[in-house]
Amino acid sequence: MMQVSKRPWYQGAVNFWLKDVGSASYFIGAIITSLLCLIATGIEELITLTIMFSIICMYSAIAWQSIRMQATEWQSLVVGYRKHVMFQGKVFIILSNLIALLSIIIAGNINLLATLTVANLVGISIWFLNRSFSHLFTPVCYFSFFIATLICVLIEQIPVWLIPVNIIAFISIALLHNNFSSAYVWRPDALINYRNGLQSGWSPIPSGFLSNYGSPINKGLFPLSYFVGSGLSQYLILLTLLCIIGVAINLFHNITEHVIFVLTLTLFAIVTLSLWSKVQKQNSWELLFTLPIYNSSHSAKIALSNSVLKLAVLVMGLCFLTASALSLANSTFLIFNILSYSLACSAGLLLSFTIGNVCKNINLLSLFLCLSFGLSMALANYMFDHGDSVVKLVLIAAYALFMAGLNRVTVRYI
Repeated sequence: MMQVSKRPWYQGAVNFWLKDVGSASYFIGAIITSLLCLIATGIEELITLTIMFSIICMYSAIAWQSIRMQATEWQSLVVGYRKHVMFQGKVFIILSNLIALLSIIIAGNINLLATLTVANLVGISIWFLNRSFSHLFTPVCYFSFFIATLICVLIEQIPVWLIPVNIIAFISIALLHNNFSSAYVWRPDALINYRNGLQSGWSPIPSGFLSNYGSPINKGLFPLSYFVGSGLSQYLILLTLLCIIGVAINLFHNITEHVIFVLTLTLFAIVTLSLWSKVQKQNSWELLFTLPIYNSSHSAKIALSNSVLKLAVLVMGLCFLTASALSLANSTFLIFNILSYSLACSAGLLLSFTIGNVCKNINLLSLFLCLSFGLSMALANYMFDHGDSVVKLVLIAAYALFMAGLNRVTVRYI
């Protein structure tokens, strides 16, 4: 057993939180949405979503590491391992809450404080459940994100009187958690759940969800689907269903901004999932080359570039149809806004895959994906709100074409 050694609290944080595909995807999502909290302070609808998602994503990252502890014996071999990891997680939660509080102060809306307390209550429930029951991670995350989205979309402002209620509930769970069940105890089924989770990255979607309907999509997007698996078609089908539901609700209650935000956020989540899965399966390239499909590694890489381009066109079409349907209830959005937004989403997807082509280092990939995520989100939302001229449409179209060409050129470096 390793001897006790004094180490700073941040030691090993980058490798531990960013090199595990499960926690990294939630952790990166938390960082991005935390930064978006500060940017979206003037947009009440968006700041509610960003606060909710930033806090829940950070708790989900810690919950994932809790499963990792149950699946391995490191906490028994390394003295102070669990204490060190959980302290890092608590620091990250505090930092996320401080950023959210700062955005609330800037926005000057006390109702957002109720949103923050709800997010923490949902988040700590995810964490404490998965400290003992690893098999609940997927359904609990799926249910939590779904409920969080519904709360933000359907409730204009969470009432202030819920603040003390949520705080009391949070403190009760924190104080009584040891009475529920034993936490972080090694369990053989946790290893199975951990390995299965790595196959889907940060995905909160159940592994069998919509899997029977995605074969045509997986065939059409091969070989990209070869690296991602059934998760790619699952996300695209789910994204389509979310768009249909959002458009239907928008006919009776104006939630255009919410639908666009969720659509854009989920879209780039698909990109993150695809890239992380591709990173996890670098050795699969050798098997792909040996299949009687391609004449050389170069032709396989070109085919991958073409499948990414197909995905970009598919995404552009979905964004165009959704934005067009949303505009039926809001005539202020012109065709230029809709086209500019669709092209911006497509260009953002191509930018992320281009970064994935050239970045071999996992830490650099994480950093640049964060920057790409934020840039693409900001650009897409800006184009939806302000892309109302021919000049902006031409510029964003040129940018999308440039990214398509750059993705083709950089695919040789995979």
